[in-house]
Amino acid sequence: MEDMLSRIVDMDERVRVETQKAEQRKADTFKNIAAQKEAIYNDYISRARVRIEKNYAAEQEAAAKKLEVIQKEQKKCLSDMESQYRKYGDKWVSELVKRVISS
Repeated sequence: MEDMLSRIVDMDERVRVETQKAEQRKADTFKNIAAQKEAIYNDYISRARVRIEKNYAAEQEAAAKKLEVIQKEQKKCLSDMESQYRKYGDKWVSELVKRVISS
């Protein structure tokens, strides 16, 4: 009988040790998963920042080119308006004065 009890106690202790090892492996696995998750997140964020910097530079360049085109168009329009004013300004002023007075 004592032999049977001794075997049961030994078996119980082995099961406890194995359960403890399994719990430790489980805890280690969760730590590894958390570490891998953080590493993947940090890698993603760093690659996103690099993309943002590249896109920012490209957008700045595109905006500068677009601004240059707009400014050229604006200068041309201003030049055309000034030319028209020099050509027809007196006529426009006379016509405006005439319309204001007659109304």
